[in-house]
Amino acid sequence: MRAWRQRQLPHPSPPALLDLFERGFQALWRRGRSALGEVTLVVILERVLHRVVQAHPHLSALAVTSEGLRFEGLHPVVAELDPERLEESLVVLVEEWLRVLGALTGEVLSAALREELLAVERPAVEGTRHPR
Repeated sequence: MRAWRQRQLPHPSPPALLDLFERGFQALWRRGRSALGEVTLVVILERVLHRVVQAHPHLSALAVTSEGLRFEGLHPVVAELDPERLEESLVVLVEEWLRVLGALTGEVLSAALREELLAVERPAVEGTRHPR
């Protein structure tokens, strides 16, 4: 997680940060789904999100669906959030999800998930959204 963030812009705008993490979650979801299936991933991510929301209530705007983590609910309020707190909360969410997935799979998927995350690059221009 740290290696991935260090390769990105040091202080992206909140919308660009949200876009980056959204693309990161999509990459992790695609890789995890191929190994574990969407039902398993939904259950795991719902539980992880529930725990992380206790410390970071603004993440309650996120939704877990069979297609992954949906960020639409956070987009309207992202500009109102402190960028450092937003980034911290999203890092905690990714790290916790990866930790739980690693624990449940005996770390079998961990290297592949890290590779998927490292492949997610920042937008070429700040604030540019990539097609999904």
